[in-house]
Amino acid sequence: MKFLKILFIVCFLFSPSLFHGQIKISENIQESSIAKSENNALYFVDFWATWCKPCIHVSKYLESLQRQYPEDFYILSLSQESPEVVKKFLLKHQINLAIATDYEGETFTKNNIYSLPYGILYNAQGEKLWEGHPAEFKNYNIDGYLSQHKKRVSVDTFFKVHKYQQTIVKEPEMPKKDFEYSVVKNTEDQSGFQIIDEKNYVQLKGSLQDIIGYALNIYRNQIEISNDLNKYYTMYFKKSSKSYLNMEDSILDALKLKRSVTEKEGEVLILDIDNPNFWDTNQIDWEGNSQKYLIGDSDIQADNVSLNEVTYKLSGLLDMPIVFNKKNKDNSLHDWQIHYKYFELMTANLNDYGLKIQKKFSKYPQYVITKKRSR
Repeated sequence: MKFLKILFIVCFLFSPSLFHGQIKISENIQESSIAKSENNALYFVDFWATWCKPCIHVSKYLESLQRQYPEDFYILSLSQESPEVVKKFLLKHQINLAIATDYEGETFTKNNIYSLPYGILYNAQGEKLWEGHPAEFKNYNIDGYLSQHKKRVSVDTFFKVHKYQQTIVKEPEMPKKDFEYSVVKNTEDQSGFQIIDEKNYVQLKGSLQDIIGYALNIYRNQIEISNDLNKYYTMYFKKSSKSYLNMEDSILDALKLKRSVTEKEGEVLILDIDNPNFWDTNQIDWEGNSQKYLIGDSDIQADNVSLNEVTYKLSGLLDMPIVFNKKNKDNSLHDWQIHYKYFELMTANLNDYGLKIQKKFSKYPQYVITKKRSR
């Protein structure tokens, strides 16, 4: 009896069905045409999207790694999009890696994937060994990890398919007026700031502080507003309407608020347009996707946005106000790729665009939002 109990424990511990390192996927789209082994010691998950142009460049680099290590090492490119979108994309673009979808977003969410491209290396037990930008993953990383991790597991065991139930999603209703808004009362829906940029309208969802910061293209903490006024809203603006072009005025008038400008003193980034050398709009093209920004660990890429828009996004990433030395009236659209992680690299990068930036302790505008007095 004691022997049978020990045998049961051994079987329990080593049963393949109890493998805890499984990576969940929704559907296998295609097999790898490069990898040769069904049993591997290392698995690399390449998080990507069809609209992410840098991801496509990365996939070519990963293909070269897969060719050098056709055995022992296996790469799977995983998209959070629907299988239909990925399959349609592959009709026009050849990728030789294994491809799958995570349509329910479980694996993306579990690994906190918020910027693309991104990669994670696992051993056969599903333990993370390395993660970061896939272009920074090198041959010597593979050699080093292969020398330390000998245990193998099959592809089918490592990646577990969870079929999703396809549902018909209703198209969102178009706003009937040029500007519509509503207060979000459900506290579960009050998280972060969302911008949904559609073809004919823009939807904003967040605190009033965030929304007015977006309308003015300034750092959110430059907006001073009392807690009782800083409610959570959903707002719709029809593009090309007067309400959209004068977004802040539309909001303040509708909510019976007013804005005054004071000065605050603190650390600020001063931007000076020295000798403009901006990109045109042909440098970055995400093939019709409405996404304007791709934010990585160290740089931000932007497709068809103005200088005011990209500095607004940078101020949020740097958690610091950015103000122009002279008022910038240029709203023309450009493509951008700006480093933001290290100040010296960002300074050199901006200088290439003809922009000079300096960090200093100085006065900068503070926008105070208050209630209009009733007459």
